[in-house]
Parts: sequence; C-alpha cells; structure tokens
Amino acid sequence: MEQANISSLVSLIAGAAGKIETYYTANPAKPYVPPLSDTEPHPLDNEIYPLDVRQAVQTLEGACAQLCATLVRPNYTILNRHLNIYQTAYLSVVLRAQVADVLLDEPAGLHISEISKRCKIEEKKLARILRTLCSQHIFREVSKDTFANNRLSMLLLSSDPLSSMGWHISDEPTNKSAVHLADTLLDPEWGFSDATERSPFNYALGTPDPMFRYFEGNDNPKAAEQGARFGKAMIGWNAACDSSAIVTGYPWDKLGQGTTVNDIGGGVGHISMQLCKRYKNLNLKLQDLPERIEQAEKDIWPKDCPEAIADGRIQFKPIDIFAEKPIAHCDIYLLKNVIHLMSDEVAIKVLSNVRSVMSPTSRVLVQDYIIQSPTQSGSDDEFTLKQADPPLLPNYGVGRIRQFYTDAIMMVLLNGRERTFDDFIQIGKSVGLDLVKIWDMGESSVVEFAPAVLEK
Repeated sequence: MEQANISSLVSLIAGAAGKIETYYTANPAKPYVPPLSDTEPHPLDNEIYPLDVRQAVQTLEGACAQLCATLVRPNYTILNRHLNIYQTAYLSVVLRAQVADVLLDEPAGLHISEISKRCKIEEKKLARILRTLCSQHIFREVSKDTFANNRLSMLLLSSDPLSSMGWHISDEPTNKSAVHLADTLLDPEWGFSDATERSPFNYALGTPDPMFRYFEGNDNPKAAEQGARFGKAMIGWNAACDSSAIVTGYPWDKLGQGTTVNDIGGGVGHISMQLCKRYKNLNLKLQDLPERIEQAEKDIWPKDCPEAIADGRIQFKPIDIFAEKPIAHCDIYLLKNVIHLMSDEVAIKVLSNVRSVMSPTSRVLVQDYIIQSPTQSGSDDEFTLKQADPPLLPNYGVGRIRQFYTDAIMMVLLNGRERTFDDFIQIGKSVGLDLVKIWDMGESSVVEFAPAVLEK
C-alpha cells in the first residue's frame, strides 16, 4: 500500500521558503522579509519575480496546500472549500464600504464603533466580518475590537487597481454569473453552445450582448460603470500576475533594427509602450477597437510616451479582429491575453486573419496560460513546461491554480477558455502555423508560431 510522502513535501516547503527569503534579503534597500503588520511598500512588491523565484512561490503554495489536503481529514477539507464563498462575500463588504481607506491614516487602528460610524455598517456585524478576515491575515485586530490595516489589506484601498479587480470578481457581473454556471451547463441548449452570447454571464444578466459590448454601457449607466472599473481592474491583475514579464522574458533586444511589432487587441498600448521605451530597435503598431485606439492616440501616448509619436515609432489603427485583417507584413504579431477570450472557432478565425497577412519570416506570439495536467507527462522535449518535483503534483497544484481560475472566468463570462499545449498546436495547424517555442514567463507563457513550411 502506497503511503503519503510527508517528509518530502515538508522539505519542498522549507527549500522554497528559503529561496524566497534569500530573494528578499538580497535587496539592498530593505534586506528583509516584511512582517504582515508592515503597511509600508517593499521595493520588491512591484518587481516581476525572476523565473526561479516564481517557481519557488508556486512550489511553496502547492506543497503547503497538498500537505494540508494529505494530512487533514477529507470531510474537514471539503467543508472548508464549500465555505470559501463567504470570504468573497466579506471582501465585497469591505471593498464597497472602503474599510481600508478609513484605516489608512490610523496606524494604531480604530475601534469598531468609529469604523462602523464612518462606513455606515452596523457595528457588531462589521466586527464579525473584520475578525474573520483578520484570521485570514487580511487586516489586524490590534486589541479587542480595534482594527488596523496590514500588508495585505493595503491592496484593498480604493486607489489600488487590485481593489477594482476585487469588485469585478466579488460583485456583478462575475459573482452573479458564476452562481449560474451550473444552470447554464445543465441547460440542454445553452450548455452545448460555445457562442459568446450563450455564456453564464448572458444567462445570469439576461442580456444578448457579449460582456465587452455590454460594458460599453449603451443606455445602461451601471454597465458603463462596471466597464470602467474593469479597465482599472486589469491593471491590478496584470501587476499581480506578472503579465509584463514578456517585456523582459522575450529576446526583443536580439531583433534587428526597425523590427515591426503589431500589438493586436492591446487596448491603449500598456505593453507596447513598455516595449517602445525599452527597445529602440522596435517599431510598434497598435490595433484595437476604435474607441480604445482613439483614447491611445489622443490621450495616453501623447502624455506618457510623446517621443514615440515624434520619432514615428508607433502607428495606431483601429480593427475589428473578428472581421478584419491586421496590418500586413509585420515581423511580430503579439496577441496578449486575447485568444483566451474566444472559443476555438472564433480563435481560429482571428488567427487565420493574422496568418493571411504574414510574411514568411513573421512570427505570432500568443501570451496566455498553458493549462498543465496534474498527471506526469513523461515528456522532456523543448516544448514542455517545467514540472514540479515529486511528490508535488506535476503542475504545482494550488501553486498554479490561478490558471484554472482564469479558465473558469473565461468560461463564465465569455465562453472562452485557457488552452493546453496540444490545443495550441491544433489551432495553430488549422490556420497554417507551426509551433516554434514555448517561452515560460513564470506564470503565463508565450507560444511562438511561424508560418508552416509547405511540403513539396
């Protein structure tokens, strides 16, 4: 009878924790791991983790969760999973009541009676909510009924983009749509449809519009407000998930002078701007919906990157990526967090439009999550992402759970999906693209495609 390997999991935890601690202590400005009570930012808080540190974080999270799941009675663990819904509900309360803002300039904390007065929530109920969150290391109860911010609750400030992501997840539309996931999947018509307008989002909100069109807010001020909040939320999401790792994780500096990079679906050009500022050898193109391009060309870039406009290193051109072809003969076509918004049918259509305008030497870079199986692949080829050391699940388990949660978000809101390695190969081949390389960015990955070589 096989037995659980507890000591190996403990060893993985100790090794990963040591690696992360060393990363902190090597910082010259603040060479220490800050305690949870510290509300001052640490220089590493907004740095992109090096790949080895990111893998240590994933090992730590995955091994801690696997150790608890192994040692603790199963019904105890499953019950706690069911109860997680209340953490989301409580976070929604403190976000909407702006509790972190109330405590911002109160390092010694405030009594619950004063917090209650400022937030306009009944005192005893609010105390119960805060005490629960304190027990999960969000906020601090410095003395009985006196609460203060801590290192985690500072990210709930209304000024922090991650708080907007918290609203997006804990409030409408995400939370309400997720509640209707089972209803949608069990519906004999909706459940078998991959149409964007047949998602749980549409089922829950009773709208025929896909989420992004809904967010335009035509005759719906609430939807417009949610759309504006979503734009800010994505800034927080990208920072937390190291989405900008592509800026340093791909060898842009090795490309020739004047290399053209077309950022398709790049919004107002957050990544394009970073590339433009960092790599003088690149010429950038930015293509998205007309309203985003207008905002980028008339507001964002003139203010934040005027030199690119003056030097002619950025071109703005609107596009409907579902119906139109992008600018032809670019060297690189970048689709960052775009393909996962789509079903396979739509993704193939979009990639086909890109393929039709590529030169023989062009490349397509798709940045998304690559879903890894919790089963050992047994493959050691160059395309395989690193697998965790046993007895940890090969895909790091909870250490990479965010890729599975993001897949759930895509399913719930858009009928989109995150994809496996095999999925990417299949959709690439269907439009005449061959896989060149998988670039591991620590959390997400970049799939590099080239035009398929035709057999003679």
